Amino acid sequence: MNPELFGWEHLTFLAIFIVLAIVSLILIKKYAQTTKMQDIIVRCVAGLLFIFIVWNRISIAISHENAIYLIPDSFCGMSSLVLSLAVLCGRRNNNVLHFIFYLAFVGGLITIIYPDFIGQNPSFFYPNTISGLLHHAFAFYLSILLLCVNWFTPNYKKWPNLIIGFLAYITLGTFLISVLNYDDAFYINNPILPNTPLTVWLLCVIFAVVYTIFMIVYEYCKRKKQNTKNKNTNSSLDQINKEDNL
Repeated sequence: MNPELFGWEHLTFLAIFIVLAIVSLILIKKYAQTTKMQDIIVRCVAGLLFIFIVWNRISIAISHENAIYLIPDSFCGMSSLVLSLAVLCGRRNNNVLHFIFYLAFVGGLITIIYPDFIGQNPSFFYPNTISGLLHHAFAFYLSILLLCVNWFTPNYKKWPNLIIGFLAYITLGTFLISVLNYDDAFYINNPILPNTPLTVWLLCVIFAVVYTIFMIVYEYCKRKKQNTKNKNTNSSLDQINKEDNL
């Protein structure tokens, strides 16, 4: 019997991932106080993500008996590859992160909860299956880690990066379909879910709306936190002045 969505294999994987992710993030936040240590940890996780996405693409190419499938043709696959390279080769808050972070976070979260490919083989450890789960999980985990150690800070002024990144994906997808004869890439022709209108064109509209809402909420929370901090600082200064006057 093949593994099933929310079957015991899937739920066990989720449980182990959630526990390890929470515990490791708490420990990193508590003990990795220096920039050097944070950089080492972040890049090690990015290195693992790179290994998992390369493993996944090699597995897919072998199963299709065609090396052309080494090139990722999905948002999640390409985002895992780009995110890992952006961290391994780039600096904190580099421009690529202001596009790829959101795709990796959303894609990773949705896919580990709903991995529709999980039943492709009787074995849960079938290379295509386990490597797919691992690269999605680590893309999601790395995204959270970047926030926790301030390697990435959302910035609404960087919204053009989203347009540039989206156009790059669509250009690559068009090349894969037109030149390399892929059946589809980045959901340009076919929807992400069968019998729905969820092709890339509708997905990008939904993404834009969600991104806008997220940035509004993020900026509101950031300003509220800053105002509270300023108020506490002013209160402390007032108290010091009163004590000095006494």
